[in-house]
Amino acid sequence: MPTTSMNDVIGATKGFLIDLDGTLYVGNELIPGAGEFVHRLRERDLPHAFVTNITSRPRSEVLARIREKGLEIDPGLVLTAPIATKGYLDRESIGPCFFLTRPRLIEDFAGHPQTEDHAEAVVVGDMGNLITFQHLNTAFRLLLSGAHFVTMSRSRYFRDSGGMSLDAGSFVEMLEYASGRKAVTTGKPSAEFVHSALDLIGLEAGEVAMIGDDLESDVGGAQKVGLRGILVLSGKTPHAPSADAEVQPDLTLGSVAELLDVL
Repeated sequence: MPTTSMNDVIGATKGFLIDLDGTLYVGNELIPGAGEFVHRLRERDLPHAFVTNITSRPRSEVLARIREKGLEIDPGLVLTAPIATKGYLDRESIGPCFFLTRPRLIEDFAGHPQTEDHAEAVVVGDMGNLITFQHLNTAFRLLLSGAHFVTMSRSRYFRDSGGMSLDAGSFVEMLEYASGRKAVTTGKPSAEFVHSALDLIGLEAGEVAMIGDDLESDVGGAQKVGLRGILVLSGKTPHAPSADAEVQPDLTLGSVAELLDVL
C-alpha cells in the first residue's frame, strides 16, 4: 500500500529519475504499462532521466537493448554507472586501472587502460560468473599497494529472468574487509551520481522523485540527498517494507503503471 497519498507525492513532483531494470523491464520483458508510462512523461513534457547501475554492459549496449524492447528514450537522458565512474576517474586524474568488470565494458573507459601491473585504481563492476579467486586476489594486492578503490555499485544482489544473483557490492564488502580499505561509490546511491542525473533534467533535488525497485539504493539513496523515493514492487523488492524498516518510501506502488492515471 502507498506510504503517502499518491496525489500528494506526484503533485509536489516536477520531474523524475527512473531506474531501468526491475522498474521498466525485467530481463527481456517490458513490465506491463511501462511503455505507456514513458510515453505519458514525454506527452506531458515532464522532465525525466533514466538512471541505471547496470555494470555488465557498456552504455551503447544498454541503449540498444532499450530500443529492442520498443522503448523510445533519448540517449542523452540515460546515465549509467560506468559513464558516471569514468567521469570520476577523469576528475581525479587516475590513469590505468584494474577493472573487475566484463571485458566489453572497457569501451566506456577510454583513457583508462586495463592493467594488472601498476594499476592506479581497482574498479569494481559486475563480472558475473567470469570472476575468479585470481581476479579478487590481484585486486586485493593492488589495494594493499595503495591503488584507489572505486566501485560502481554497492548492491548486494539483483533480480533477472533467472532469479536473484550476487551483485558487485558483495565482492566489494569482501575486498574492504580483507584490505582494510573503503571503496568510493560512483554509481547509485552516491550523491555524486544523483547530482549528475539531476543536471540532465535541470531541476533541484526537492523537485524530483526517484522511481526504482531497490529499496536501499534507489529509494534510500535518493532520499539522502533530498529527493522523494518511490518504490515499485516489480523487480528485486517484491513486498512493501515493514513499518520498522530503516528506509521508508514516500510512495509504494506495484509498478509504474499505477502512475498513469495521476499523470
